[in-house]
Amino acid sequence: MNAFLHPLLAAAYAALLAYGIAVLRRDASPGLGLMLLAVTAALLWDNLVLAAGAWLGPGEGFERAHHSRFWLHACVTPLLVPASLAFVRQTGAAWANRPSVWLGALLATAGLIVLELMASVSRLALKPAVEHGILTYEPVGRSPAGAWMIAVVMCALLIAGWIVFRRGGPSALLAGTFAMLFGGALAPLAGIPSLHNLFEFVLAVSLWITADRLASRARRGVQRLGD
Repeated sequence: MNAFLHPLLAAAYAALLAYGIAVLRRDASPGLGLMLLAVTAALLWDNLVLAAGAWLGPGEGFERAHHSRFWLHACVTPLLVPASLAFVRQTGAAWANRPSVWLGALLATAGLIVLELMASVSRLALKPAVEHGILTYEPVGRSPAGAWMIAVVMCALLIAGWIVFRRGGPSALLAGTFAMLFGGALAPLAGIPSLHNLFEFVLAVSLWITADRLASRARRGVQRLGD
């Protein structure tokens, strides 16, 4: 399954990245768009490296490529915290424009990055493993810091998805977050870790759909004011 899933996901992420660039050029919030582009590009690289395990053997270069996956995960995933706040701001919520709220979100993001880098990535040791015929490198032991970081990010997305939906925005973010939570629980139970990657893609798609629809709604509102 992995031999087909990761190349397909890499191609899908490349298409999603192109869609995201189009959304950003058209009318998306630049800050939000750049954060989502960073997340999408990191997930594209993640699946490219995983897909390469079907053809490459163990080696220092391939191990370094896997190291880069964890570095990107630590530095880019926390950006979904301010991205969540940006989604809420686009619904017109006045409190989401307060400098103190943004300062808190940025401090939380920086704290998550530092925590993940110091507690996990700086001490990262990898070992080769073969999963369903695919060579990969996995950590020797895992720090709980990564779980805390994911928990905070998912909480931010869940809250933002609910607020966006309640304020008349698209339900995509809320649905995508629930799908990610479901996939994260299902993958270990099914014994197929790569299912997690599939649900990550569902979440990534929901992020861009939400950004596109909110931007389109904002543009229509400006047009009505100008009529």
